[in-house]
Amino acid sequence: MIRKISTKSLEVGMFVSDVGRTWLNHPWKSKSRLLTERSEIDELIAFGIEEVYIDTGKSVKSPQAPPKPRPTSPDIKRVVRAPVNASKPVEPTVPMETEFPKAAKAYAKALDTSKALVAACRMNKRIEVNEVQEDVDELVESVSRNRDALTALIKLRHFDDYTYTHSLNVSVLSISAGKTLGLTNQELKILGLGTMFHDLGKLRIPDNILNKPGKLSDDEFAIMRSHAALSAEILTEQNLNVDDQVIKVARSHHERIDGSGYPDHLQGDQIPPLATICGLSDVYDALTSDRVYHKGMLPHDALKFIYSLRGSHFQPDWVDRFVQSVGIYPPGSVVELNTGHRAVVMEVHNRSLLTPLIKVVADPNGQLYQRTKLVDLSKPAENQGWTINRVVPPSEAGFEPANFFNFTAQ
Repeated sequence: MIRKISTKSLEVGMFVSDVGRTWLNHPWKSKSRLLTERSEIDELIAFGIEEVYIDTGKSVKSPQAPPKPRPTSPDIKRVVRAPVNASKPVEPTVPMETEFPKAAKAYAKALDTSKALVAACRMNKRIEVNEVQEDVDELVESVSRNRDALTALIKLRHFDDYTYTHSLNVSVLSISAGKTLGLTNQELKILGLGTMFHDLGKLRIPDNILNKPGKLSDDEFAIMRSHAALSAEILTEQNLNVDDQVIKVARSHHERIDGSGYPDHLQGDQIPPLATICGLSDVYDALTSDRVYHKGMLPHDALKFIYSLRGSHFQPDWVDRFVQSVGIYPPGSVVELNTGHRAVVMEVHNRSLLTPLIKVVADPNGQLYQRTKLVDLSKPAENQGWTINRVVPPSEAGFEPANFFNFTAQ
């Protein structure tokens, strides 16, 4: 039985079926949850949510009774090392200013390798898999130290050639999401390698189809869809000494849980878990990247689109964790506060996506401060009542956000 109650009347052991807010306006990664800790109730109250809906049929009868296990999708069980718990976020082990220069070096080195990889495949030469793995290892190490440094680079850097950057960006996003999901370092390295290779098949797609600005014909679309199978074919032809999951990531990253994907029309938990992570990252980077035929979306809008695929193309838990990983306001975003001040997002808080760490850089009149101020919006003592009003498109910012990540190289 579903009934509405005051948030202050909630008790541990109750099952909240709906917080009554859209996904952008509540502190949890999903709208339902069995309450197992008092802190979960405090989060709702602190967020200003006064009433929620509970399901008495799913609630534990007594607050003292052992809580029922939180339901998880079959795929989540196969990769997550511990139960999904928003109260235990992935915290950085080093600050952004320490990791950012190291991340920039790792990204630049991996970009050079990506270019060499594309050149080798175009000339039918041997892929230097050890070099790619070495770069992936460095990306994994960087994400383990501070997840936001590399994801900030994706947002801040400007590139002309999507061919070289897309697979690298997907690799960074996937490793970051995998870290949030609880993958081991070895699994992250397999995922990173698979994502670096996932679009190699596009090198065998004619340019007039690959870069066509208009709508593809049915025949052209069939050719375009063949790229996933071609990616796996290239890796098999090369007879590389890689884990089988690497090839599965390349082949299955366009599979969807409703069977509408390709090339094998897999459904549900038939889809390899690492391929699902790659698929989410692939969609996100494609939507947010500038291409010859379209302007990239703001990350905020891209996440809304991905959220619309929740339950149809991707498992709900996977989408929730991907959003949690990327952040509603990713590092490097320019935001306008409720006071009119403008700020650059520096780091994301896993358990409080609407209140990141920001650097306030301009007054309400748009004048840049000579001395900027770091503010953690998740801490009432620091935020002065500031909240994020909107995301500012780069063309309206009036400044280059990358300049505020200009840390000394180490």
